[in-house]
Amino acid sequence: MDNKKIRLADLPKINPVQTPDSYFEDLPQRIQARVHQQPAKVLKPHWTARHSWLSAGAAASVAILMYLSWPTRQDSIGVETLSQLHSEDIVQYLEHENVSVLDLSEVSKNKILIDSLSNNPLPAVRVSKKEILEQLSLEDIDDII
Repeated sequence: MDNKKIRLADLPKINPVQTPDSYFEDLPQRIQARVHQQPAKVLKPHWTARHSWLSAGAAASVAILMYLSWPTRQDSIGVETLSQLHSEDIVQYLEHENVSVLDLSEVSKNKILIDSLSNNPLPAVRVSKKEILEQLSLEDIDDII
């Protein structure tokens, strides 16, 4: 292999491509002649009533599918619904779901609920002896005695 350096000045100046005589002078006339020979095709929209009905049907199908597959919004459980449950049922549910009372007690909103589930009385509740006796039945008193 030769390690000779090639210089552009040493290369012969040969033009391998040749054009016919007066090619570029006649080019615009030839282009114009071809344009006048072939009439231009104008594309017209081909829209029929069938296309309109198919488009409306496709749009309705998409709307129905979106309505059926859109997730429903879940509202929070109202206070009235929770007030019908016993505290023991709530505690059993939380134990079943592996939610500890300590997890709930970290949230300040749940402090009142945690206090009501424990054996400690609520500090803000003021109940008279008369009200307690009105709520107790004779069977409950016999059980206590």
